[in-house]
Amino acid sequence: MNKDYSMTVEYSPAYELIVSLYTFIYNRKLKTIDLKEQWIKETKANIPANFINELEDERWEVLHRIVLLISQCDEKETIDGFLTWFERLSAGEIYERLAPWVDTISTELGMIRDNTVEILHKWNEYYFKNIDPAILPYLKQDAKNKREKVTSYQPIDLIEEATNGIRIEQSESLNRLILIPQFHCYPVTILDYFNGIATCLYPAWNLAEFDQTKEMIKLMQCIGDETRLRILMYVAKKPRTLIDIHKHLKLAKSTIHHHIAQLRRVGVIRSHFIGSSTPAFYSLRKKFITEFTDEFKELFES
Repeated sequence: MNKDYSMTVEYSPAYELIVSLYTFIYNRKLKTIDLKEQWIKETKANIPANFINELEDERWEVLHRIVLLISQCDEKETIDGFLTWFERLSAGEIYERLAPWVDTISTELGMIRDNTVEILHKWNEYYFKNIDPAILPYLKQDAKNKREKVTSYQPIDLIEEATNGIRIEQSESLNRLILIPQFHCYPVTILDYFNGIATCLYPAWNLAEFDQTKEMIKLMQCIGDETRLRILMYVAKKPRTLIDIHKHLKLAKSTIHHHIAQLRRVGVIRSHFIGSSTPAFYSLRKKFITEFTDEFKELFES
């Protein structure tokens, strides 16, 4: 029997510093995030052209392994605290901190550290320290809210609530999961598996900006598509893999993947992960049916 994994909820502005830089560099690949061309345009307007070119030329790990380092930092309450700590780490210390979790580690850790610290300092100066001042306090509060639920929720259920439909199943290869709120990649969840540990940067949304009517319209537009409705009817019978759905609907896997992503985005189906950042199978979120009915009624009773 697979053992249970433990879960911790963390917050640090350093996590959001990394996520925002990741979002900026890889925005062309992140097609489903809310921050679009206007954000890129406005951000570029405040960044020197030579730094933009420097970012476009970089090929180093900008997010995933640095997240592991942040989780081990005791001085991550501020950006400067984390960057000072990171800068002081020797190449040997970085290796020791990553070796338990990562199979392949570069032999040029000192150079990677220096380049990474320099770029993060610049990104903080040109962009991050000028972000909306409401973002970081909201992320901190969201993490606090989730942390208060840790004792009353099973880890898998709290993760599903935080991510709006992702289920991290137990597996022999997973001992611990770190749950971290993030803003810049909303509504995408950034999930990474390492040796024995997984990091889940979930999208935190501001309920003060929640518009029930708009959310209902998004939901109805999503499930109003014939293909997506057929997928829902198929997974409602029992959990299905991508291959199952592909064979059933006789559509290209890329097309199926696109429709599943849309259904996941509005919280209609679950994605189940077992020891890998690729979903193992999908299932219907049955509570969606009840919530949809209740919310639909509220539109006419308010």
